[in-house]
Amino acid sequence: MENMPLISKYLCDNGYDSQEIADKFSRYFYLLTEWNKKFNLTAVTDKEEVETKHFIDSLLGDKILNGNTVCDIGCGAGFPSIPLAIVNPNRNFTLVDSVNKKITFIEEVVKELSLFNVDFIHQRSEDFAIKNYQSFDCCVARAVASLPTLAEYTLPLIKVGGIFLAYKGINYKEELQNSQKILSILNSKVKNIHEFTLPGGDKRFIIEIKKLSDSPKKYPRSGNKPRLQPIIG
Repeated sequence: MENMPLISKYLCDNGYDSQEIADKFSRYFYLLTEWNKKFNLTAVTDKEEVETKHFIDSLLGDKILNGNTVCDIGCGAGFPSIPLAIVNPNRNFTLVDSVNKKITFIEEVVKELSLFNVDFIHQRSEDFAIKNYQSFDCCVARAVASLPTLAEYTLPLIKVGGIFLAYKGINYKEELQNSQKILSILNSKVKNIHEFTLPGGDKRFIIEIKKLSDSPKKYPRSGNKPRLQPIIG
């Protein structure tokens, strides 16, 4: 199997100096590209682009993660949670997606990479959140929905004092402005906005939101309302 110089360099430069970790990323790349021939998992298939825009991008949040239990809402092909799980074997990750073929792919990745710290759930985000009220130390989400929608999906899942990490691009400011009302309703606030530069120069931002007190149990709203009728203001 081909070496992966970009991800290998990033791993070494950031203290993940382990051949086992590098091998897992190599295997993950192989599975992603093979499955993508049958299912539309990602539009990014070039090797260096996958390493940069999926693997390294996902790992940007590692130093910000909080606690032992992490939930990825709308996990898709496993970003950011599978890369984070690879480098955090002592943290437990729960991946949720409403598209069954994506969860089937995640199941294969978990098996092939021996990721004993990963569970996966085929369910709508709001249904999962309703049943798992304030069960996680941290939530992550990447390229799923706008921030007002994501906040309603994730913040009810997070324990008081926990955090939500929203991966965003350079146009995050409008989403953040539109999220002030739902953040207030769910008793949370923006703690920090972390800026990163990917190899190649693209800017990435992770919005760190802290849960201050209990969220009202009527959130998230059912019936796909967080997406169709987001609370904006």
